[in-house]
Amino acid sequence: MGVNLPAIAGKKSRFEPHGIKGKLQMTHVGKTPRQHALSPDHPPGLRIRFSEDLFFFIRHKHRTPWRTPDIRRRASVKDIIESLGVPHTEVGEIRFNGGAVDFNFIPGPPGTLEVTGIDPPFEVFRPSLLRPRPLKRFRFIADLNVMKLGRYMILLGFDVCLARAMADGQIAEQADAQGRIVLTRDTRLLFRKKNRFARRIRENLPMAQLLETLHFFGLSPAPHRFFTRCVRCNRPLAPVGKAKVYHLLEPKTQKYFHDFLRCPGCGQVFWKGSHHDRILARFRAAGIINGA
Repeated sequence: MGVNLPAIAGKKSRFEPHGIKGKLQMTHVGKTPRQHALSPDHPPGLRIRFSEDLFFFIRHKHRTPWRTPDIRRRASVKDIIESLGVPHTEVGEIRFNGGAVDFNFIPGPPGTLEVTGIDPPFEVFRPSLLRPRPLKRFRFIADLNVMKLGRYMILLGFDVCLARAMADGQIAEQADAQGRIVLTRDTRLLFRKKNRFARRIRENLPMAQLLETLHFFGLSPAPHRFFTRCVRCNRPLAPVGKAKVYHLLEPKTQKYFHDFLRCPGCGQVFWKGSHHDRILARFRAAGIINGA
C-alpha cells in the first residue's frame, strides 16, 4: 500500500516565460510598493530573471523589463528578491553571472541574477548553499489559512502543529526552534527571516492542497500511521481500555465498539466508526491511498 498520486504534467524550461516562447524575462531591480518597498543600491545594469514557477508571486506588469533610478543603499540578493515580491522560502537557487551565491551575497559588478524556484521533491534533509542547516525529520506547522490541510496530514500520521491563534512572528519562531516546515497561503508570513523551510500552498481546496504538499515534499503516507495522532492537538494517541472511557461514550458506541485510543494531552477519545471509513474513502477517491 502506498501513495498513488496523479501524474504531474511535464514542466517547461525554468526560464521560459508565459506566452513568449524563446524570449527571456529580464527584470531591472529597484523600488516597488510590495512587501519591503526598498531601493537596493546596485550597479547600473544589474538585471534579475525569475524561473517561470516564481511568476506566481510577481505582478503581471512586473514580468516585463522595468527599472528605477532611485538608488539609496546596497542590498543582499535576499532583499532584492523579496523587494520584488518573491519570498526567500520559495527560492531554490540563486546565480550571479553564472556562479551560485547565498542569500547574503551583495552584487558587485554589473551582471545578471538568475533566481530559480524549488524543484519537487524538496530535499529538506540535505544541506545546501541557501539552507546550510537541513531538517532531521518531517515536521510541519500549518497556519489558520490551511487548517483542514493540517488536519488531513495529521490523519495520515504526519506531525503537524496547528497554529490556530498564533501571530506570524510566533509561527516563524516556533518553526525555527522546532525544525518545522511552514505551510500557509499567507505570502506575507513567508517573508519572516526565521522561516527556513516553507511552502506557499497554491491550491484552493483542502484535498488538492494535500496532494500538492505530498508531491512537493515527496511524502509517502504509511497506512500503519493513519489515525495515530490527535486532530485537535497533534499528540500521538495511546490505547485505552473501554472501561476507562465507557462513561464518555454514546449508547451505540458503548454497544458496538470495543477498541479505543485516547489523546494524552486533551483527553479526546477515538475509535474506528463511520467517520473513519468516510475519511479513508476520500483519500482513496483522491488517489492518495490504494487501500487501508
